[in-house]
Amino acid sequence: MLIHPGNYIGDTWYYVDNDTIHCFYLTCPNTIERHISWDIAHATSTNLTDWTLHGVILRKGEPDAYDGRCPATGSVIRFKDRYWLAYTGNWNGPQPVAAMAVSDDLFNWEKLPNNPVTQIDPAYYDDTPRRPPRDWLHWRDPFLFEYEGAVYHYVCANKNNGPIDERGTLGLAKTTDMLNWEVLRPPQVDPVCTELECPQVHHVDGRCYLIFSAMPDFFSTAFQQRYSGQLRTFSSYAMVGESLFGPFHIHGSGQIIPFDFPLIPYANQIVFWQG
Repeated sequence: MLIHPGNYIGDTWYYVDNDTIHCFYLTCPNTIERHISWDIAHATSTNLTDWTLHGVILRKGEPDAYDGRCPATGSVIRFKDRYWLAYTGNWNGPQPVAAMAVSDDLFNWEKLPNNPVTQIDPAYYDDTPRRPPRDWLHWRDPFLFEYEGAVYHYVCANKNNGPIDERGTLGLAKTTDMLNWEVLRPPQVDPVCTELECPQVHHVDGRCYLIFSAMPDFFSTAFQQRYSGQLRTFSSYAMVGESLFGPFHIHGSGQIIPFDFPLIPYANQIVFWQG
């Protein structure tokens, strides 16, 4: 089990390099309140059980910086012979953004000087906080994936139309050089909730799967009524897509964690390793 003595551990994400699993995780001293002061740390393992800690690799910026309030969840990809780590800058506002860091060895990272790389484009995405108590803007948890020579990210976002409790969507952006990004129209996603946290998309056996995490009150009133008493307090869900760009449809409640599972896993990540 991954333990960082004296520290909280928040969301985690992974990159597999040959036989080594690299875990990147949010952390802060357990003497302060978590969720409001994360840094990003790194650990490695060859069996997903025993971990070697490598310390903090990215610290939050100055108080007025794009990541000076509280960085958050991200992902890692290898592209054009370098490693790229996307992460959230100031997840809870006032202006959430996606930022990037680059590395040649997965251990030493440098933030890009042109950060942030993406933020909410009101042409497609909601730029007004609308639903207390989580009345902040949504543009976080960037998940990187490559397709036909370009890199894309999905983030947890809200579209700018439709019922408030059905606006949860994926914020899509594209780059060919990791420096200059274009924010694109969101893919079609079944309108069932307000937030699709920590989204991931994977192509497996001819199908594409969108994985996301949510709490019951993230879902629309209609969805909660349809599955009353069947939604876990914290859980991960799946939608099935025709391509990496959707459309994505939920089947039943979409839960991938058994309802009677004794633990409360959240922000779960799929790791493709030795498979």
